[in-house]
Amino acid sequence: MTYELIEKAVKIISENVLTPVIYMMENDDFLSFICFCDRHITMQEIYDVEQKIKDETGKDAEIIDIREFGESERLEVINHAKLIHSEHPMIEHIFAQSMIEDFKIAMEERKDVLSRQREMGTFYLQ
Repeated sequence: MTYELIEKAVKIISENVLTPVIYMMENDDFLSFICFCDRHITMQEIYDVEQKIKDETGKDAEIIDIREFGESERLEVINHAKLIHSEHPMIEHIFAQSMIEDFKIAMEERKDVLSRQREMGTFYLQ
């Protein structure tokens, strides 16, 4: 996808879906935009934005709130998706750090559960 089309998509998303960062993953004829969406945005508004992007780019588009992903999937997005918009460079850094911290917390919880299973023979508290 050309730089101009990416800029058009960013403008459409930024004007309609309040988000400090936008990541993009592109397949042959499909675009995924991963955002940190404002919670007041309705599914209809997201659908309308997806249609506007499709009209501009000629590709099907999907807007996904990053909070729908698990911790490891969020790291995958940060590492492999293309960052196409950030309100400020510091916001991207803070956002990435937050996702890494969430992953660390999830790994600690997993470690505690596995330890409990080894010690007690069950994953559940007794």
